[in-house]
Amino acid sequence: MENMQFIAWMLPILFILHDFEEMVMVEAWSKRYRSELKQLKKAPFGHAKTASFVCAVLEEFILAVGVTVISIYFNQYIVWFGFFFAFTVHFLVHIVLWLKFKHYVPGILTSFFMLPFCCYLLIVAVEIEKFSFPSIVLSSITGTLIIFLNLMFLHKKMGSIQEKLEAYGRI
Repeated sequence: MENMQFIAWMLPILFILHDFEEMVMVEAWSKRYRSELKQLKKAPFGHAKTASFVCAVLEEFILAVGVTVISIYFNQYIVWFGFFFAFTVHFLVHIVLWLKFKHYVPGILTSFFMLPFCCYLLIVAVEIEKFSFPSIVLSSITGTLIIFLNLMFLHKKMGSIQEKLEAYGRI
């Protein structure tokens, strides 16, 4: 696997496969564990319904595709690396949530399968692109920070998105 363009497309492909698990399960999961989730300070996935969650996933998917296309077009993959690093690290968040919650958490199954593969792809990307250590660190921190801030924004907006979707349905 030495083709960086092929590896770059793994970001949106693996992202959407992982998020399919979350999209299918998030609403049923939040209903099943309603009482347990109410006891938590901050419930994972908020109290998202499928439609508002899918809107957030769509925004993230567009971002993943955009970063991938721009990276391939300019043949510069350091920004892509930061985003792929953040995507990979987020699997650890699913695993920690699963360990703390002690029940199924949406996205845990794909996290277990994808984490080793994504780590492998990060190593291969470094070998192909010959990224310097400082650029790896800076890209990883920047990509993770951007994704974290974007997720915070999306989680805040999910409630209002859901309200708008429900209002649209009533008209």
